[in-house]
Amino acid sequence: SKGPNMRKRQSKWMLLSHPTVLGTSVYMTQPEAMADTLKDLKNEQKQLEQKKNQLNSTIIEKKGDITENQSTQEKILSQIQSLDSKIIETDSEIDRVLGDIKRTNFEIEKLHDSINVLKKKIAERDELIKERLRAVQESGGSVSYLDVLLGSSSFADFIDRFSAVSTLMDADKKILQEQADDKASLEEKKTSVEDKLAQQEQRREKLVGLKANLDSQKASKNKLID
Repeated sequence: SKGPNMRKRQSKWMLLSHPTVLGTSVYMTQPEAMADTLKDLKNEQKQLEQKKNQLNSTIIEKKGDITENQSTQEKILSQIQSLDSKIIETDSEIDRVLGDIKRTNFEIEKLHDSINVLKKKIAERDELIKERLRAVQESGGSVSYLDVLLGSSSFADFIDRFSAVSTLMDADKKILQEQADDKASLEEKKTSVEDKLAQQEQRREKLVGLKANLDSQKASKNKLID
């Protein structure tokens, strides 16, 4: 059995030993908590660094996109300006062709007027020539200017007949020459009209192509603007 003194010494030892144990426990607990907190902070810092790197990467990517977009816009604007020049050029070409068509139509109208005048003159002259032929036939059928001259009864009659024959010969030659010239001019004008009509057809085909190009250029421009 333990005596009273022994129990007192044990109680004192226990009282001295408990604070030491408690102190040691508190001392051991604080560094572990601080370590965990430090670890959490480091993890959080690492996550922030990752987010920062991702953000920087995104910023760099977006800057690249902006640069590419600006480059694309400049390229599109250049294409639009080029199309504007082509549209102006095509419009000018269309105006030129329309002007040629209008001018040629006027020339064709003038040629038709000249052709109608020539046809009328030729028809009238044909009637005159027929009248003169009928007059010759009625005077003896095959009577020539030489027969008229040889049939004179005197020198004075010969002179009169020679003057009349010369006048008639000059008139006949003039009429025939005018008729030949007018007929040649008529054929020339008809050929000119045919050539101009062929040119007009080519111009109309060119005009159709130019308008198609113009529509295509405008559509391309609108697409680029969109």
